[in-house]
Amino acid sequence: MNLKTKLFSILAPITFLSVPLSAQIYADVAISQGTNSLGTIRITLEHVKAPRQTANFIGLATGRRPWISPTSGKVMIDTPYYDGQIFHRLDHDFVIQGGDRTGTGSGGPGYVVQDEYEPTLRHDGRYILSSAKSSLPNTAGSQFFITLEAASALDDKHSIFGKVTGGQNIIDSFTDPVQFPTDANERPLTPITMDSVTISGPDYITFDIDNPALGLPHVKGVTPVIDFDYATNSVLIKYPRLAQHNYISYTSLDLQTWNKYAHSLSINDDAAHVLTIPNVTVPKFFFSHAAIDYSHIYNPPADLLASGSTFTFSNASGDTVTLVSDGAGAGTWTDSDGGSGALTAFTLTDSAPATGNFISGGEQAQFIPLTTLNVEFSDAAGAGDWVTLSGRLSFHSSTNGGLEGGANGNTAVNQPFTFTP
Repeated sequence: MNLKTKLFSILAPITFLSVPLSAQIYADVAISQGTNSLGTIRITLEHVKAPRQTANFIGLATGRRPWISPTSGKVMIDTPYYDGQIFHRLDHDFVIQGGDRTGTGSGGPGYVVQDEYEPTLRHDGRYILSSAKSSLPNTAGSQFFITLEAASALDDKHSIFGKVTGGQNIIDSFTDPVQFPTDANERPLTPITMDSVTISGPDYITFDIDNPALGLPHVKGVTPVIDFDYATNSVLIKYPRLAQHNYISYTSLDLQTWNKYAHSLSINDDAAHVLTIPNVTVPKFFFSHAAIDYSHIYNPPADLLASGSTFTFSNASGDTVTLVSDGAGAGTWTDSDGGSGALTAFTLTDSAPATGNFISGGEQAQFIPLTTLNVEFSDAAGAGDWVTLSGRLSFHSSTNGGLEGGANGNTAVNQPFTFTP
């Protein structure tokens, strides 16, 4: 659908009278294009239906949640994340996206947040606020987008947590490529900036963004013991490595320019862990270390398919498909339409083993709750006529989670599941 509606009218001041002043939390975002103020949009946040994503957004917007500077590795405390940041992407027929302090579309707050899906929240039109992420589950952080048209393909893949309910004329104007031109990478030629984000509303005071039940990660500084091995010219970073923590390391030669060295995802405890940085031959070397605590995330065991283990997948229409393992890589299936048959293949591969320390260039914590699923059906099963099913199962607890994957080779599938061992 082409939404390139050209808007040449001057953006008028807005009022916020369309939403009842009860049980609401608002984010008022002041936006400018270059030096020209466009006005303010009001977002009504879905703090009841999407409390995890809402709490993360509020915490970053207000500075109440610590985050890690992408340029220094420093833990930022009491520092609003979004103020002064650009919208780095504008697809006039799709979305406007921001929330990356690097301005590249690849940055975030130094941590990732588990997905959160509510069947009544759909990308069913313009003005929907949703979390941006990579193609993998559980990779949302600080980036978000606002839809400029319906985008049902994003349902149960990106977590909706609000809707623009005031200043919609500003969002409407972003569909005009003449007023808001972009380059070949969909980057606005004149910066579109979030000048400020202000949180308010009658439910804001009582909404606990630090509630442990929300399952948000915790950012904290780490003070390691640093030693030097002259025989190998290696810097030795010694610290107690904690289970299900991700450690981000930055290095510098002058305390001015910092470079990310590595992410180190720890699955188990190691009280005497040593991170070795080899071939350090310069006279001055500085190190910054921060940790993100993911210990609250359920890490499923490697063997989930003992005989009788059951997975039930359901869609928004109430259709279900239930898979029962035989403990030997196959099993049986039934669906809500009365169909049944055999599973000629039923396997799961754990994405994060029970022990280990995994060093990489990027965040790996999203793998903690993931397993890779592969299923083959004897006959077409369920409303989707599944013959094959594969993808990532993300466990939100020991008994439920979500599937992101595909069926029959090319059909996208995003559905919640329940698990009975």
